[in-house]
Amino acid sequence: MALRPENLPRDPDRLIEMVLAFDGEIEALQATITKLRTIIFGARSEKSAVIIAEQLSLGLSDVETAIPTPANGDGKNANKTAAETRKKCNRNIGALPRHLPRVDVTIEPETTTCPCCAGALHRIGEDVNDVIDRVPAVLRILRTIRPKYACRACEGTVVQAKARPRLIESGMASTALVAWIASAKFAWG
Repeated sequence: MALRPENLPRDPDRLIEMVLAFDGEIEALQATITKLRTIIFGARSEKSAVIIAEQLSLGLSDVETAIPTPANGDGKNANKTAAETRKKCNRNIGALPRHLPRVDVTIEPETTTCPCCAGALHRIGEDVNDVIDRVPAVLRILRTIRPKYACRACEGTVVQAKARPRLIESGMASTALVAWIASAKFAWG
């Protein structure tokens, strides 16, 4: 509504209320303009900071409820977060080239005796991971096999060697291949 002098109230208290209301509205609009300018013209980190600050101001007090304890005694996993209990997703990144030669490296556990009953462990399976490796002037697939062993006597223990650490977690490139790529890019131009 456009304010004209003839439409304004004559009471000074009412005029003061109108001025204060308009002042509050102006401040809110200026804050909105500043926020939108930051989102549009600001650095990426500033944009995300504004969005995160808005999301943190959401009222979620009704969502925060007490988690009941399980009645069947499964409370031992109740303290774990969702990230700890969630199984890692298998990535489908396609097959590696078949024409490259394969080299199998088997990592056996330190011992094949059951730590529980000292019985002999038998092989029940294996985990196989493939990475692309580079030997000077040759690309090959380096397949790491980690057999799993279990005890037939106690049927509760599974033993497997630890996986070798990778330079890029869950990546397909070996350390030698990453080093070769980095030196080819930065050292040899």
